[in-house]
Amino acid sequence: MNKYSLSEISSFIDGQLFGSDKNVSKFSIDSRTINKDDVFICIKGKSYDGHDFIKDSLKKASCIVCSKKIQDIDLKNKSYILVKDTVDALHRISEFIRLQSKAKFIAITGSNGKTTVKEMLAHVLSGYKTTYTRGNFNNHIGVPLTIFSSNQDDDYVIVEIGANGLNEIEPLSKIVKPNVAAVTNIGYAHIEGFGSLDNTAKEKYSIFKHLLSNGTAIINFDDKYSNIINKKNKIFFGHDQGFHIRILEICRNFLYKTSFSFIKKINKNTFNFSYKKFNKDFSIKLNGEHNFSNTACVISIAIALGLKLEDVQNKIETFESVSSRLKVYEICNNIKLIDDCYNANPSSFKAALSFLAKFDQKKLVLMGDMVELGDNSEYFHTEIGVHAKKMGIDEFLSIGKYSKRASNIFGEDGHHFEDAESLKSYLNNNLESSSCILIKGSRSAKLEEYVEFLKMRI
Repeated sequence: MNKYSLSEISSFIDGQLFGSDKNVSKFSIDSRTINKDDVFICIKGKSYDGHDFIKDSLKKASCIVCSKKIQDIDLKNKSYILVKDTVDALHRISEFIRLQSKAKFIAITGSNGKTTVKEMLAHVLSGYKTTYTRGNFNNHIGVPLTIFSSNQDDDYVIVEIGANGLNEIEPLSKIVKPNVAAVTNIGYAHIEGFGSLDNTAKEKYSIFKHLLSNGTAIINFDDKYSNIINKKNKIFFGHDQGFHIRILEICRNFLYKTSFSFIKKINKNTFNFSYKKFNKDFSIKLNGEHNFSNTACVISIAIALGLKLEDVQNKIETFESVSSRLKVYEICNNIKLIDDCYNANPSSFKAALSFLAKFDQKKLVLMGDMVELGDNSEYFHTEIGVHAKKMGIDEFLSIGKYSKRASNIFGEDGHHFEDAESLKSYLNNNLESSSCILIKGSRSAKLEEYVEFLKMRI
């Protein structure tokens, strides 16, 4: 079990220790989960303030980290560390823990695919002692919590780093100090917060600022910004010439052939991978051609870590699709439901449409709003409607303020719904046998409601 002295922690975070020095092992920001000898860090959120729970927390916690002096409370054998800013203390404590760790740290960011890459990499490393980001704990609070959950004897720690705006990734990279850092791609996700695609690239690539001196940068060479990275150790991956890890050929025997049912090949998605003397076909269980790029990113990280590619291949070929990411279900009357409602941005939506277009049956889209696109929201939603028409999609359904533009531009077979009940009624009465429907939007659109509604028909 990890052991850290309060005096060392207090000194590292420029805090003032009150009470006795002692060793502690775990840290928490949730007073409900505190165990004996834990340290409770008082974080102020939008709807709560951890300082309000100090009295209750001291019944179990060994120490409190706070920005207010504790008064009128009998501390007995308890201690507390007084700091100016508890969020800053949270970051610095996690940095302190990272410095004590012997594990190799892998940091992952990007506009699309970072969660899939993280989950696939965790699967590849499942034979080792590995801690990795759970769920979407990838922000200024989630990253420290991931490090708190790591162990001193871990072999690897995988940290997903997200951002909604500028100057968010670099401070988290400083905490992680990665041995390997990867950027999956640069796209229009959260463009409202970044302001421009150039700013997005600069923000995402700031993950490399605190890469260890002997660390390796993993970069998608298909991105036009990839040449700005000036790191000694780099591994490029992608489709074009000029990089180290290249997807040589996507097997297209089933693509763009209307007589072929793609769904029957769902476990036969293959590509050829070549690296030095290693040249083999990989089979993946993930849908969508964008996942070839995600897989290449994972392979690149594996090479940077010095893993045997034969072992990596075996793990990759058993990795299952992440929930709500192009997950295909068979429901009643030979209807196929594609659940991709985990999140959405223009790039990922186009990738999902490309996947849908391969099905040899009536093709429908149910679109919810894509958020955080700023002044370009109307343009990007309109673009999705135009793109869907070009891809041969038969019918376009929408719910949400901006998605209405997509269904309107789609034309006669575009239908917009103002509420859930009218949409469900339409699906009940008009979803034809042997059709295929893609459901996709940002998480705030809560399209899971319609996925579950249709799955009840299985």
